[in-house]
Amino acid sequence: MNTSSFLLACAFSLGFASSVAANDALWRDCRTCHAVVAPDGTELARGGRSGPNLYGIANRPLAGDSAYRFYSNDLRAAGAAGKRWTEDDFVAYLANPDQFLQSATGNPQAESGMHVQLRSNARDLFAYLRGLSN
Repeated sequence: MNTSSFLLACAFSLGFASSVAANDALWRDCRTCHAVVAPDGTELARGGRSGPNLYGIANRPLAGDSAYRFYSNDLRAAGAAGKRWTEDDFVAYLANPDQFLQSATGNPQAESGMHVQLRSNARDLFAYLRGLSN
């Protein structure tokens, strides 16, 4: 291997390693409750099972994981009304889940059932999850 090829391979490896580390940092808080599991059962991102599977979340209806039974009634109502997980809605939801649902449903008492807020990097997290689902 010549010097140029070696340097290119090293740069690619470092970029890949930093990308993996960035994705791990994004996923760290989510994995307590969520996993990303493909339809064939392949676990793409390890995590808990107390929250819904986030595989295929991009443009999926709210409360759209049919295997998950514990969505709040308000999240189900927003999904039934046609609300989908767009990037903007995902970001708004993570910033303040209850406030997002109150706005989406028009119910000032709406609650999401999720008690974690993510005020930064939500767009990167959405891109990460979308990438896992392709």
